[in-house]
Amino acid sequence: MPPWVSSVVDVLQLAMNTAALVAGAFIWRLYVGNLKAALTARAAEISSVEKNRDFWKDKAQELEKRSPEFMERTLEERIQTRESEIIRLKDDKEINAESLTALQREKANIESDLLRTRGFRLMLALEEREEDDDMPQDHEIQVVFLGEVGVDSGMLMITDPCYIDDEWQGRLAHDGTPGDTPSRQVRSDPADDNAQALPPYSFRGACETTNPDGYGELGFKMGHAGAGVVFHTAWGDGAYPIYGELHDGRIIRAYINVR
Repeated sequence: MPPWVSSVVDVLQLAMNTAALVAGAFIWRLYVGNLKAALTARAAEISSVEKNRDFWKDKAQELEKRSPEFMERTLEERIQTRESEIIRLKDDKEINAESLTALQREKANIESDLLRTRGFRLMLALEEREEDDDMPQDHEIQVVFLGEVGVDSGMLMITDPCYIDDEWQGRLAHDGTPGDTPSRQVRSDPADDNAQALPPYSFRGACETTNPDGYGELGFKMGHAGAGVVFHTAWGDGAYPIYGELHDGRIIRAYINVR
């Protein structure tokens, strides 16, 4: 076979292959176009169906809203919502009430401390400090809080602790035996024959000496004064602060605020 025949055959095969590729591409393009058109038509159909469905759904909901059952259900939901709000507000009110009560209690305690502080300041104002030769004028007097004393009888007594064991004439003596509690004692003052009687150094005597003036003295077993001084508190029972004036490490004056 001549060489030019082989060349012609190769050219013809190349042309046929190219034509086949072009035809396949055209057919593929037509196929893809048909698919897109079908998908577009299907999407339009679905959209139309959805619109129709939404239309009838809205109609059904509108008709349902006009029914008594729907109104009852709506009202019940609103009632439940309001009840939940009422319960929440009630709980908040109780919490706020507890907080308010605590704040009021704290305020009352602060006001009580303020009254005690003012009372102590008034006591200091009533006392005129006299200059003492043993106390340098340039030495500062420090006011210190000594502590609190509890009161359950509405009275306080100032006494020397060493008298309690030997001079106390209350219901029980220091050894546990019943003590003698005379109603009155006579002041042993040889210079004064008209000396008044003193109540005994006991709780009964404290009640007697504070009636009716609210204060008084207690006598020793021998009859003379000095066992103790008793007085009523302004507010009855409670815990009362005691302050002292400290000078050079020593207590030179004490104040008991019984307000």
